Amino acid sequence: MKKLKKIELEEDVKHLLKLLQEYGEGYVVGGYVRDKLLDLEPHDCDFVTNLSYEKLLNIFKDYSPKEIGKAFGIIQIQYNGKTYEIAKYRKDIGIPEDRREQEIEFTNDIMEDLKRRDFTINAIAFDGEKYICSKESESDICYKILRFVGVPEQRIQEDPLRIMRFFRLYITKNKNTDLEYDNKSHIAIYKYAHLLKNISYERIRDEFNKILMSWNPEGIIDIMIKSKVFQQFIPEWEDIIGFEQQNKHHNLTVDEHILKALSCTTPDLILRLATLFHDIGKPKCFSIDENHQGHFYGHEKISADIAKKILTRMKYDNDTIERVYKLIKYHLFYKSEVDKAYVKKMINRLGEEDMYRFFKLVEADKIAHVGPYDFTSIDKMKILLHEIISNKEPLSLKDLAINGNDLKELGLSEGKQIGQILKQLLDRVIENPDINYRENLMYIADLIIHPEKIELARQKHEEEMKNI
Repeated sequence: MKKLKKIELEEDVKHLLKLLQEYGEGYVVGGYVRDKLLDLEPHDCDFVTNLSYEKLLNIFKDYSPKEIGKAFGIIQIQYNGKTYEIAKYRKDIGIPEDRREQEIEFTNDIMEDLKRRDFTINAIAFDGEKYICSKESESDICYKILRFVGVPEQRIQEDPLRIMRFFRLYITKNKNTDLEYDNKSHIAIYKYAHLLKNISYERIRDEFNKILMSWNPEGIIDIMIKSKVFQQFIPEWEDIIGFEQQNKHHNLTVDEHILKALSCTTPDLILRLATLFHDIGKPKCFSIDENHQGHFYGHEKISADIAKKILTRMKYDNDTIERVYKLIKYHLFYKSEVDKAYVKKMINRLGEEDMYRFFKLVEADKIAHVGPYDFTSIDKMKILLHEIISNKEPLSLKDLAINGNDLKELGLSEGKQIGQILKQLLDRVIENPDINYRENLMYIADLIIHPEKIELARQKHEEEMKNI
């Protein structure tokens, strides 16, 4: 059997470990050791010890100790600009019910502490010289197997969020390591997926975001769907699984189309959320025409509404929800001819930053159709957007050369009417930026307010022409 290679610790980690070992036992543990053994760059480093909470606070009194879990014997310290957590050995007691917090008791046995961890590859401690772990952990880290510690069903029942962590760890670590998952663990997940309904949406969302931002979100989401996990927190997905589009432009079912589009996106949370839900409303507006072609009229608005419902339920912030909503609502893009006026209207709808997400969403959506793919219009939009931004062309009411106070000089007092006039002026300026001068806009506004002046001007012009 393969043996664990010795890992090299950073000087700061060695220093903190030495401090612990001057007073008792001390180990680095968990993700830091795992990543080092997998030849990955660790993101953080945690320590465990047999020292008491009070003793730890005293030893690290000069390291800005923060009490983050007295009941769990955990302190947080700062050293050379980095944050570290130090915890006393502990073991879990029983299985929590009705969403109660896991009960623990402190122990002086490092192996008891390792037994309570989620996955075998996380249950390895290192004191700078030797490893402490089970034979299963040693084998799994050497052969790169993701497996629950002990009995998988028990680990899941202790904390069902471990299901999400299982998929998150698998997809974030297997790109460069060829990590595989244990089949018994996967079967246990399928069996107990329903327990995710006992977990808060906030906790699920945080894990899901990491999955969505991974290198292969469509692949892991597909596995989660087949494991009946995804549907536990996004039950709306059930409606699109295997839904045939029956359209010459599509050779994929709705769910397959979405996942293929997702595979064409870059790791941007708002973009990926919009892509994930951009067609989720299609089954609700499906129709067949006389030529036996399927259509989904209005699906963009229905999909946007469903996405807003899902994201609200999962406690996403309002800014994210609104941006995803708009991207989905306006993602349907079939224009063969685009001009600056159209691009400016889209900027007003989405904002400059989300215009770039719009381009990527449209391109991903097109690639998930039957080819050939024509990006001529979208490429032209990119050029026009660059010109508009570079030239600082007027885009919104604040860019107009006049405002509501100017219109009051023309006799207007009602706020609603002022807003309507300004909107009409903006439409004209968007079409023709060269008229955006106060004198021009005041003249146009006067004609809008007093349309009878147009007729008088026409008559005057006709009289002048007669006298020529």
